Amino acid sequence: MILLARQQSQMHRILEALIQRLPNTHIDYMNYFERLMRIQAGFAGEKRVDAEWLEINLPTPHYFLHDLQILNHFGKTHQIDTILICPHFILILEIKNITGFLEYDESFTQFTRTTAQGDVEGMIDPFHQVRRHAEWIKKISQQYKVEIPIHYAVVLATKNAILSESLKGHPIFHVSGLRYHLRKWLKQHKEVILDVDKLFLFATKLMSNHMPIKREIAIPVQDIIKGVLCVRCSNGQRMSYHSKKWTCQRCGLVDQEAIFRTLEDYKLLMGDSLTNKSFCEFFAIDSPDLAYRLLKKLPLKAEGIKKHRKYWIYDG
Repeated sequence: MILLARQQSQMHRILEALIQRLPNTHIDYMNYFERLMRIQAGFAGEKRVDAEWLEINLPTPHYFLHDLQILNHFGKTHQIDTILICPHFILILEIKNITGFLEYDESFTQFTRTTAQGDVEGMIDPFHQVRRHAEWIKKISQQYKVEIPIHYAVVLATKNAILSESLKGHPIFHVSGLRYHLRKWLKQHKEVILDVDKLFLFATKLMSNHMPIKREIAIPVQDIIKGVLCVRCSNGQRMSYHSKKWTCQRCGLVDQEAIFRTLEDYKLLMGDSLTNKSFCEFFAIDSPDLAYRLLKKLPLKAEGIKKHRKYWIYDG
Protein backbone atom coordinates (compact mmCIF):
# COMPACT_ATOMS: atom_id res chain seq x y z
CA MET A 1 0.00 0.00 0.00
CA ILE A 2 1.26 3.46 -0.89
CA LEU A 3 0.91 5.79 2.10
CA LEU A 4 2.83 8.65 0.47
CA ALA A 5 2.52 8.85 -3.30
CA ARG A 6 5.19 10.28 -5.55
CA GLN A 7 4.33 13.67 -7.02
CA GLN A 8 6.07 16.40 -8.94
CA SER A 9 7.96 18.64 -6.56
CA GLN A 10 7.06 22.29 -6.22
CA MET A 11 10.37 23.20 -7.88
CA HIS A 12 9.51 20.92 -10.80
CA ARG A 13 6.20 22.71 -11.33
CA ILE A 14 7.73 26.18 -10.85
CA LEU A 15 10.38 25.54 -13.49
CA GLU A 16 7.81 24.16 -15.95
CA ALA A 17 5.72 27.31 -15.56
CA LEU A 18 8.78 29.54 -15.78
CA ILE A 19 10.13 27.90 -18.94
CA GLN A 20 6.74 28.27 -20.62
CA ARG A 21 6.70 31.99 -19.85
CA LEU A 22 10.35 32.97 -20.24
CA PRO A 23 11.56 34.01 -23.72
CA ASN A 24 14.15 31.52 -24.99
CA THR A 25 16.42 34.49 -25.70
CA HIS A 26 16.55 35.39 -22.00
CA ILE A 27 20.04 35.36 -20.52
CA ASP A 28 19.07 32.81 -17.85
CA TYR A 29 16.77 30.66 -20.00
CA MET A 30 19.26 27.83 -20.54
CA ASN A 31 20.15 27.70 -16.83
CA TYR A 32 16.50 27.22 -15.90
CA PHE A 33 15.95 24.83 -18.81
CA GLU A 34 18.89 22.59 -17.88
CA ARG A 35 17.79 22.58 -14.27
CA LEU A 36 14.32 21.49 -15.35
CA MET A 37 15.76 18.75 -17.55
CA ARG A 38 17.71 17.33 -14.60
CA ILE A 39 14.62 17.33 -12.38
CA GLN A 40 12.48 15.74 -15.09
CA ALA A 41 15.10 13.03 -15.70
CA GLY A 42 15.25 12.27 -11.99
CA PHE A 43 11.46 12.12 -11.72
CA ALA A 44 11.25 9.82 -14.75
CA GLY A 45 13.84 7.52 -13.16
CA GLU A 46 11.88 7.37 -9.92
CA LYS A 47 8.68 6.51 -11.81
CA ARG A 48 10.58 3.77 -13.67
CA VAL A 49 11.56 2.16 -10.37
CA ASP A 50 8.01 2.61 -9.01
CA ALA A 51 6.71 0.61 -11.98
CA GLU A 52 9.11 -2.26 -11.21
CA TRP A 53 7.45 -2.82 -7.83
CA LEU A 54 4.18 -3.73 -9.60
CA GLU A 55 5.68 -7.03 -10.81
CA ILE A 56 7.29 -8.02 -7.50
CA ASN A 57 5.59 -10.20 -4.89
CA LEU A 58 5.85 -8.30 -1.62
CA PRO A 59 5.13 -9.39 1.96
CA THR A 60 1.67 -8.51 3.23
CA PRO A 61 1.07 -6.00 4.61
CA HIS A 62 3.64 -3.48 3.40
CA TYR A 63 3.78 0.28 3.00
CA PHE A 64 5.55 2.64 0.61
CA LEU A 65 6.61 6.19 1.35
CA HIS A 66 7.80 7.92 -1.81
CA ASP A 67 9.81 11.15 -1.72
CA LEU A 68 9.64 11.51 2.05
CA GLN A 69 10.96 14.95 2.97
CA ILE A 70 12.13 15.62 6.49
CA LEU A 71 13.72 18.44 8.43
CA ASN A 72 15.77 16.78 11.17
CA HIS A 73 16.65 18.07 14.65
CA PHE A 74 19.76 19.80 13.31
CA GLY A 75 17.82 21.78 10.70
CA LYS A 76 19.17 19.61 7.87
CA THR A 77 16.99 18.02 5.25
CA HIS A 78 16.40 14.42 4.22
CA GLN A 79 14.75 13.76 0.88
CA ILE A 80 14.31 9.99 0.60
CA ASP A 81 13.29 8.64 -2.79
CA THR A 82 11.58 5.46 -1.57
CA ILE A 83 11.04 3.69 1.76
CA LEU A 84 9.54 0.20 1.87
CA ILE A 85 8.29 -0.85 5.30
CA CYS A 86 7.40 -4.53 5.58
CA PRO A 87 7.02 -6.93 8.55
CA HIS A 88 10.63 -8.17 8.16
CA PHE A 89 12.75 -5.08 7.46
CA ILE A 90 12.86 -1.52 6.15
CA LEU A 91 14.38 -0.75 2.76
CA ILE A 92 15.62 2.71 1.74
CA LEU A 93 16.33 3.47 -1.90
CA GLU A 94 18.30 6.29 -3.48
CA ILE A 95 17.30 6.36 -7.16
CA LYS A 96 19.67 7.67 -9.82
CA ASN A 97 18.83 8.20 -13.48
CA ILE A 98 22.39 8.67 -14.75
CA THR A 99 24.34 7.32 -17.70
CA GLY A 100 27.99 6.63 -18.39
CA PHE A 101 30.79 4.53 -16.91
CA LEU A 102 30.59 4.75 -13.12
CA GLU A 103 33.55 4.42 -10.76
CA TYR A 104 33.99 4.75 -7.01
CA ASP A 105 37.06 5.42 -4.90
CA GLU A 106 36.02 4.49 -1.37
CA SER A 107 39.16 5.89 0.24
CA PHE A 108 38.29 9.35 -1.09
CA THR A 109 34.48 8.76 -1.09
CA GLN A 110 34.70 9.93 -4.69
CA PHE A 111 32.02 8.91 -7.18
CA THR A 112 32.69 9.69 -10.86
CA ARG A 113 31.23 8.97 -14.25
CA THR A 114 32.79 9.02 -17.67
CA THR A 115 30.38 10.17 -20.36
CA ALA A 116 30.06 8.81 -23.88
CA GLN A 117 32.14 11.81 -25.01
CA GLY A 118 34.95 10.82 -22.65
CA ASP A 119 34.41 13.60 -20.09
CA VAL A 120 35.02 12.66 -16.46
CA GLU A 121 32.58 14.22 -14.02
CA GLY A 122 32.55 14.15 -10.22
CA MET A 123 29.22 13.41 -8.58
CA ILE A 124 27.77 13.49 -5.08
CA ASP A 125 28.54 10.23 -3.30
CA PRO A 126 25.17 8.38 -3.38
CA PHE A 127 26.29 5.94 -0.67
CA HIS A 128 26.83 8.81 1.74
CA GLN A 129 23.34 10.08 0.87
CA VAL A 130 21.53 6.80 1.43
CA ARG A 131 23.56 5.85 4.53
CA ARG A 132 22.71 9.21 6.07
CA HIS A 133 19.01 8.54 5.45
CA ALA A 134 19.33 5.05 6.95
CA GLU A 135 20.98 6.42 10.09
CA TRP A 136 18.15 8.89 10.55
CA ILE A 137 15.49 6.18 10.04
CA LYS A 138 17.31 4.04 12.62
CA LYS A 139 17.16 6.89 15.15
CA ILE A 140 13.45 7.32 14.49
CA SER A 141 12.81 3.58 14.90
CA GLN A 142 14.71 3.56 18.20
CA GLN A 143 12.72 6.56 19.34
CA TYR A 144 9.52 4.54 18.77
CA LYS A 145 11.14 1.43 20.27
CA VAL A 146 11.05 -0.46 16.98
CA GLU A 147 13.93 -2.91 16.52
CA ILE A 148 13.93 -3.89 12.86
CA PRO A 149 16.68 -4.48 10.26
CA ILE A 150 17.28 -1.55 7.91
CA HIS A 151 18.69 -2.06 4.42
CA TYR A 152 19.60 0.56 1.86
CA ALA A 153 20.68 0.62 -1.77
CA VAL A 154 21.35 2.87 -4.74
CA VAL A 155 19.18 1.88 -7.70
CA LEU A 156 20.07 2.86 -11.27
CA ALA A 157 16.96 3.57 -13.33
CA THR A 158 18.61 3.35 -16.75
CA LYS A 159 20.50 0.53 -18.46
CA ASN A 160 22.91 3.10 -19.89
CA ALA A 161 24.83 3.26 -16.62
CA ILE A 162 27.82 0.91 -16.65
CA LEU A 163 29.12 -0.24 -13.27
CA SER A 164 32.88 -0.64 -12.94
CA GLU A 165 34.65 -3.27 -10.81
CA SER A 166 35.29 -0.56 -8.21
CA LEU A 167 31.58 -0.74 -7.29
CA LYS A 168 31.58 -4.46 -6.66
CA GLY A 169 30.36 -5.25 -3.15
CA HIS A 170 28.67 -1.88 -2.72
CA PRO A 171 24.86 -1.59 -2.40
CA ILE A 172 24.21 -0.47 -5.97
CA PHE A 173 22.41 -2.23 -8.82
CA HIS A 174 20.20 -1.68 -11.85
CA VAL A 175 16.44 -1.54 -11.41
CA SER A 176 16.14 -4.97 -13.04
CA GLY A 177 17.98 -6.41 -10.03
CA LEU A 178 15.46 -5.11 -7.52
CA ARG A 179 13.46 -8.34 -7.29
CA TYR A 180 16.62 -10.42 -6.87
CA HIS A 181 17.88 -8.33 -3.97
CA LEU A 182 14.44 -8.24 -2.37
CA ARG A 183 14.27 -12.05 -2.41
CA LYS A 184 17.73 -12.15 -0.85
CA TRP A 185 16.71 -9.83 2.00
CA LEU A 186 13.48 -11.76 2.59
CA LYS A 187 15.46 -15.00 2.78
CA GLN A 188 17.86 -13.36 5.23
CA HIS A 189 15.05 -11.99 7.45
CA LYS A 190 12.30 -14.61 7.76
CA GLU A 191 11.12 -13.50 11.19
CA VAL A 192 8.13 -11.18 11.42
CA ILE A 193 9.33 -8.21 13.46
CA LEU A 194 6.23 -6.02 13.19
CA ASP A 195 2.69 -7.36 13.26
CA VAL A 196 -0.12 -5.74 11.29
CA ASP A 197 -0.99 -3.09 13.86
CA LYS A 198 2.58 -2.15 14.79
CA LEU A 199 3.59 -1.98 11.13
CA PHE A 200 0.81 0.46 10.27
CA LEU A 201 1.45 2.52 13.40
CA PHE A 202 5.16 2.88 12.64
CA ALA A 203 4.53 3.70 8.97
CA THR A 204 2.04 6.43 9.84
CA LYS A 205 4.32 7.87 12.52
CA LEU A 206 7.13 8.02 9.97
CA MET A 207 4.86 9.73 7.46
CA SER A 208 3.77 12.27 10.08
CA ASN A 209 7.31 13.69 9.87
CA HIS A 210 6.83 14.52 6.17
CA MET A 211 7.22 18.22 5.48
CA PRO A 212 7.67 19.25 1.82
CA ILE A 213 10.89 21.21 1.48
CA LYS A 214 10.57 24.64 -0.11
CA ARG A 215 13.37 25.51 -2.51
CA GLU A 216 14.15 29.14 -3.22
CA ILE A 217 14.44 30.30 -6.80
CA ALA A 218 14.84 33.80 -8.20
CA ILE A 219 11.90 34.44 -10.53
CA PRO A 220 12.61 37.12 -13.18
CA VAL A 221 9.06 38.44 -12.86
CA GLN A 222 9.70 41.51 -14.98
CA ASP A 223 10.84 39.35 -17.90
CA ILE A 224 8.20 36.61 -18.01
CA ILE A 225 5.46 36.59 -20.64
CA LYS A 226 2.15 37.72 -19.17
CA GLY A 227 -1.33 36.67 -20.20
CA VAL A 228 -3.49 33.56 -20.64
CA LEU A 229 -1.36 31.46 -22.98
CA CYS A 230 -2.40 29.01 -25.68
CA VAL A 231 -1.25 25.44 -25.03
CA ARG A 232 -1.29 24.60 -28.72
CA CYS A 233 0.86 27.48 -29.94
CA SER A 234 4.46 28.12 -28.97
CA ASN A 235 6.32 31.35 -28.24
CA GLY A 236 3.89 32.52 -25.56
CA GLN A 237 0.88 33.17 -27.80
CA ARG A 238 -1.76 35.03 -25.77
CA MET A 239 -5.45 34.14 -25.84
CA SER A 240 -8.19 36.76 -25.84
CA TYR A 241 -11.47 36.80 -23.93
CA HIS A 242 -14.66 37.49 -25.91
CA SER A 243 -18.25 36.29 -25.47
CA LYS A 244 -17.27 34.48 -22.26
CA LYS A 245 -14.71 32.37 -24.13
CA TRP A 246 -10.91 32.24 -24.20
CA THR A 247 -9.83 32.00 -27.84
CA CYS A 248 -6.44 31.89 -29.51
CA GLN A 249 -6.38 34.32 -32.42
CA ARG A 250 -3.55 32.39 -34.08
CA CYS A 251 -4.88 28.80 -34.14
CA GLY A 252 -8.53 29.32 -33.16
CA LEU A 253 -8.38 27.09 -30.06
CA VAL A 254 -11.20 27.70 -27.57
CA ASP A 255 -10.01 26.67 -24.13
CA GLN A 256 -12.07 27.37 -21.04
CA GLU A 257 -9.46 25.69 -18.82
CA ALA A 258 -6.72 28.12 -19.88
CA ILE A 259 -7.55 30.66 -17.18
CA PHE A 260 -7.26 28.00 -14.46
CA ARG A 261 -3.81 26.98 -15.74
CA THR A 262 -2.82 30.63 -15.70
CA LEU A 263 -4.03 30.91 -12.11
CA GLU A 264 -1.80 27.96 -11.23
CA ASP A 265 1.12 29.68 -12.98
CA TYR A 266 0.43 32.79 -10.94
CA LYS A 267 0.44 30.82 -7.71
CA LEU A 268 3.72 29.10 -8.58
CA LEU A 269 5.53 32.20 -9.81
CA MET A 270 3.94 35.05 -7.84
CA GLY A 271 2.37 33.61 -4.70
CA ASP A 272 -1.08 32.61 -3.43
CA SER A 273 -2.58 36.10 -3.01
CA LEU A 274 -3.58 38.64 -5.63
CA THR A 275 -5.45 41.88 -6.15
CA ASN A 276 -7.42 43.24 -9.07
CA LYS A 277 -4.30 45.13 -10.14
CA SER A 278 -1.90 42.18 -9.95
CA PHE A 279 -4.51 40.03 -11.71
CA CYS A 280 -4.73 42.53 -14.56
CA GLU A 281 -0.95 42.67 -14.87
CA PHE A 282 -0.29 38.93 -14.87
CA PHE A 283 -3.33 37.93 -16.95
CA ALA A 284 -2.77 40.87 -19.35
CA ILE A 285 -6.29 42.25 -18.93
CA ASP A 286 -6.88 45.94 -19.61
CA SER A 287 -10.28 46.33 -17.94
CA PRO A 288 -10.51 46.27 -14.11
CA ASP A 289 -14.26 45.59 -14.48
CA LEU A 290 -13.63 42.49 -16.60
CA ALA A 291 -10.96 41.43 -14.14
CA TYR A 292 -13.45 41.73 -11.30
CA ARG A 293 -16.01 39.56 -13.12
CA LEU A 294 -13.38 36.92 -13.88
CA LEU A 295 -12.06 36.94 -10.33
CA LYS A 296 -15.55 36.12 -9.01
CA LYS A 297 -15.61 32.96 -11.18
CA LEU A 298 -12.28 31.62 -9.97
CA PRO A 299 -11.64 29.42 -6.90
CA LEU A 300 -10.60 32.31 -4.68
CA LYS A 301 -11.37 33.53 -1.20
CA ALA A 302 -12.00 37.28 -1.08
CA GLU A 303 -11.15 39.52 1.83
CA GLY A 304 -11.75 43.27 2.21
CA ILE A 305 -13.84 45.67 0.14
CA LYS A 306 -13.35 47.86 -2.93
CA LYS A 307 -9.72 48.89 -3.51
CA HIS A 308 -8.63 47.02 -0.38
CA ARG A 309 -10.04 43.70 -1.61
CA LYS A 310 -7.56 40.85 -1.70
CA TYR A 311 -7.98 37.33 -3.08
CA TRP A 312 -6.44 34.06 -1.89
CA ILE A 313 -5.99 31.04 -4.14
CA TYR A 314 -7.43 27.82 -2.74
CA ASP A 315 -5.04 24.93 -2.16
CA GLY A 316 -5.34 21.89 -4.38
